[in-house]
Amino acid sequence: MSADARSLVLPAGAVDPVLREIRRHGLADRETGALLLTGPSEMDVLVVAVAGTAGIVRGPGLFRVSAVAYDRLFTFAEERSYRTRAMIHSHPDEAFLSRTDRLYSLRVPGFVSAVVPTYAAPPADPAAWGWWRFDQDWFPCSAPVVDDALPPVLTVLFDEEGVRAY
Repeated sequence: MSADARSLVLPAGAVDPVLREIRRHGLADRETGALLLTGPSEMDVLVVAVAGTAGIVRGPGLFRVSAVAYDRLFTFAEERSYRTRAMIHSHPDEAFLSRTDRLYSLRVPGFVSAVVPTYAAPPADPAAWGWWRFDQDWFPCSAPVVDDALPPVLTVLFDEEGVRAY
């Protein structure tokens, strides 16, 4: 069974803060990540939520977000009628879903998970990342479309201390 993430649309600027953080943490040999938020019924990404520090654990082969940090982000999203559609996280070498990723990622029908490989020098093109969609299990899917014509995204930092400007 193959799913498709083409319905998710990334403004060109959505990729930059994600890559900046992945590279910064990758050079320190740590995984990191971000979540992508859309409007309630649209699939255009409106917000990139980059992981902060409080309640965020990073290391080689490790990126963990606490329940409190997720709650802060989900409350922010709900109050503004955003939907959390996807998570992006990094790996040191290859783009694959590890056993931990498969078991402990947000397992919500239709949710998309992306893995950016070679975190010290990540590829800029999202088509070079690994993409999966959850539907009772994780299935490979196509990378989202990047649309240069979309307006800039709002980039925020989230963690246990809340959601704030990036």
